[in-house]
Amino acid sequence: MTEQFIPLLLMLVSLDGAAQPQQKIPRAWQGEWNMHVRDCGTARNDSLLRLQGNTVTYFESTGPVRAAVARDRELVLIAELKGEGETRLHPAHFQLARDGRTLTDVSSTPPLVRYRCPQRRNQGRPD
Repeated sequence: MTEQFIPLLLMLVSLDGAAQPQQKIPRAWQGEWNMHVRDCGTARNDSLLRLQGNTVTYFESTGPVRAAVARDRELVLIAELKGEGETRLHPAHFQLARDGRTLTDVSSTPPLVRYRCPQRRNQGRPD
């Protein structure tokens, strides 16, 4: 597991001074992401990903962001996820498409492409 962190940590160290590690996900990456837009807002498949403020949620795991660095269209983060009976540090490296509609998890093998889910109407607001 330690080997997974080496490339991410090297990337964090190599970034110029303008990109300092934060514990918050930048706004451009925030939202719900899924392999199939038709599955947005459901638990029909395990590609669910929610990036919100300082929290990452996968299909069966959720937790706070411990470090996040964004540069151009790339986001590298380390989250402390709880789920499936364990707590673990989880590194991730995402690339956001220029149009902001797709998010590729390049830390997955093969890379996993997710689509931005439309925001649900009245989400968090009274009717």
